[in-house]
Amino acid sequence: MLTNMNIHLQKKRNVFRKLHKRLLKMGLCALVFVSFISVTVQDAQASTSVLATTDQQELDALSIQINQSNSYPLLKAQAKAAYKLAYGGSLSLEAESRLNNAINELAFSAIQKAVNNDPYFPKVYWLNTPPRSWLGLNVPGGRYSYDNPDNIYRTIPIDGSSKYIIRGKRTFPGPTDVTFSLISNPNSQQTITYLSGKDLVVNADGSYIITVDSNPANGRTNHIQSTSAAVQLFVRNNLGNWNTETPDALTVERLPDGIQRTPKSKLTIAAEAWANLQESIIDYGYGALGIKTHTNPVNTLSSPTSSSTLGTLVTQASSFGHFKLADDEALVARVVTGGAGYVVFPVTDPWMVTVDPIHHQSSLNNVQAAPNADGSYTFVVSVQDPGVANWIDPVGLHEGTIMVRWQNLPDTTPATGGPSVQTQVVKLADLSSVLPSDTRYVTPEQRSQQLADRVAGYALR
Repeated sequence: MLTNMNIHLQKKRNVFRKLHKRLLKMGLCALVFVSFISVTVQDAQASTSVLATTDQQELDALSIQINQSNSYPLLKAQAKAAYKLAYGGSLSLEAESRLNNAINELAFSAIQKAVNNDPYFPKVYWLNTPPRSWLGLNVPGGRYSYDNPDNIYRTIPIDGSSKYIIRGKRTFPGPTDVTFSLISNPNSQQTITYLSGKDLVVNADGSYIITVDSNPANGRTNHIQSTSAAVQLFVRNNLGNWNTETPDALTVERLPDGIQRTPKSKLTIAAEAWANLQESIIDYGYGALGIKTHTNPVNTLSSPTSSSTLGTLVTQASSFGHFKLADDEALVARVVTGGAGYVVFPVTDPWMVTVDPIHHQSSLNNVQAAPNADGSYTFVVSVQDPGVANWIDPVGLHEGTIMVRWQNLPDTTPATGGPSVQTQVVKLADLSSVLPSDTRYVTPEQRSQQLADRVAGYALR
């Protein structure tokens, strides 16, 4: 049964949908609709979102407190130097304008990893997100190393000698892809083992239980066997359709062992955040930005590979690259899925951080994008809107970074081949000559509707 708030929200949505249709008939942009629906949904978000938990509020508040008390100036300066070195050459004005924000968010992400790093008092914490105002808090952004707008990233601290029960509740249809990765480092990650969405057993009512301990499964479903090296369970919920899919509700319980322990102090947490930031400089500055990204020629993407480090998912294939485009140019990328259940093509700024993925179509996945006749996808990155449905908007930036992901790949490579991506740069005037004949184009009104749906969908988280 709907709550009074949900009924009120639905009535508001219906009003705005009717208003939106009238605006379109008048030839007006749907930005009014976007603003109204965004504000309305955000007002109810804290009361309806499975992410808006008491633990989330407390951890966000603690992260803000530690961030205000610890600026880490030396490490931030070192991070800037590392990022500039990985970038190579002189920084453009665009790259320079984004660097401070990237380093500040990197530092806040280090704090967020630390505040939920006590395995004896575990909580479920949503992080790696754009800035947001909710639950009475103004939470800074904590994005780093190719944050994916589709993803709900959550952490649960784990100790190899402890036993945990994680309870989940899914509202169907549920996320497009789900992964529970047991890792040995919150920064480089280093996957120990994982439970994938295709192996997760979910009951008919949407509930499921995951056990985590050092013992073998011994007939238990949804069991993750931990080791002494385990420090964290990193959870990904990939939302394909933002307007119909929602993240699973999660709680964690550590089974008592009869030993009394004291929670970590703020001083200890701040010190762990310092260590996280120090490691992040190497892992993300030199590793992800330098080795993974800038070793590739500009306007190209590397061949898809799998990795268990540098924040990548061990069960996915990834392709990295960076682009530089003039106002009249476009980067055209053809992506072959290789049978993957989930594929996403996002753009990030020169420092691997999304700019405004909520109000701009700066990413598309295989649920949102229009496929080619052969099942592949063609994406167009350009500063100007070329009018194609699969436009990837760099939000005014002429340069940036790209990490394509293929997840839930089949056990055997299909006859059509594995995942792949090919790119080329063309003038916008010549764009139609290189696009598939069945390319879908959109009108300004349809583009406005795409953006309205995107804003409304994100607000449901």
